[in-house]
Amino acid sequence: MPQTWWPLGGLPEPSPPGRELPAVVGVADLRATNAAAVLAAVRSTDPHPRLAALAEATRLSRPTVEAIVEELTDCGLIEVAPAVSARGQRSPGRPARRFRFRPHAGFVVGVDVRARSVSACLADLDGRPVAVERTAVRADLGGQARARAVTAVVQRAIDRSAADAPRVWAATVGTPGLVNRGNTRIRQADNLRGWAEADIVAVLSDTLGCPVAVENDANLAALGEQWRGVGGAADEMVFVLLGERLGAGVITGGRLLRGHRGAAGEIGFIRFPGSTSSQPGLEPLVPDSVGGAASGDPEAVAAITSYGRRLAAGVAPVLLALDPALVVLGTSLFPVPGLLPAAELLLGAAEEEAGSLLVDLPQWRLSALGDEAVITGAVRFALSSVEEVLRTRPTSLPARGALAEHSAAAAEHS
Repeated sequence: MPQTWWPLGGLPEPSPPGRELPAVVGVADLRATNAAAVLAAVRSTDPHPRLAALAEATRLSRPTVEAIVEELTDCGLIEVAPAVSARGQRSPGRPARRFRFRPHAGFVVGVDVRARSVSACLADLDGRPVAVERTAVRADLGGQARARAVTAVVQRAIDRSAADAPRVWAATVGTPGLVNRGNTRIRQADNLRGWAEADIVAVLSDTLGCPVAVENDANLAALGEQWRGVGGAADEMVFVLLGERLGAGVITGGRLLRGHRGAAGEIGFIRFPGSTSSQPGLEPLVPDSVGGAASGDPEAVAAITSYGRRLAAGVAPVLLALDPALVVLGTSLFPVPGLLPAAELLLGAAEEEAGSLLVDLPQWRLSALGDEAVITGAVRFALSSVEEVLRTRPTSLPARGALAEHSAAAAEHS
């Protein structure tokens, strides 16, 4: 599979000195740029635009716009919108055609791999979920068997949606552990036996015939929260994933921070205060403590409060270095409203402890996405690569494999 550039992940390596060439714009490049401009105008104009409005928005001639519209229609990215009168009734005669984007022209897949479950979401080109499938797996499942579980749950999501595999244009797998900077391999996943050796990128790309990326689950959760959760207004955010092991995704300058080797945010390697374990990290919260704290049990309240304080004390050096505006706690421990008092205790204790340790206090919030943060971020990550092609040469996308070819070309010219 060609080298692939994922706009929200690792960046392509720079060209060697002296190898850069001046940009040359050919006829095909110009036509692709014009097609991208017309498509962008169709997607951004409300109500659905006519040819005249597209020509005005793009500053292209009407004959040029008409030819591009036909090409975009032929490849399935746009369609003629039903003609509707001012009263909401279909207009008689032959009114001027209006055009709209077809989000179901293609799809992306997001996958969330955990020790005891695998989930897959098929989403359209607007990022709306079309089908979601989940399956339980054994925690001790081997790497190859876990990879088969991933391909099976992805295939079920595709079958359920009645979409065909060639229209899946990109996929991203979220996983615990360390991922290389190019988003192509899992470097380390201590809690998933044999998972790093399974090469899920190659396995799933062979199944789908499209580019596949792998990314750390906390990083994807941060992207998901930034996209569809409480982090939309924050350019500086730390997302703390309270799973079986702690992890963090960092948004700085509005973008994901991945670090020199892709290991930024691995707070599970911190030795937290008050730990009696010989291993780094912070032990998971006990669900019984959550329920008890929500009911006001004094021992459970004390346990939740202590956990929040230890969490804040452990990550305080990270927060001092990054100075985020927002810290989001992501967890599946508070799935129903009745447990929110326990979440408020946890947040309050963490914020109070952090207040005594930091120069400027960030806001602490509970994730709005809950258990869906990782898979939402996986969809966003995959969609970013498709959007890059829609933004540059959209008519190449319906051809199977065009996304991979575009991504390789982008890497070569970066």
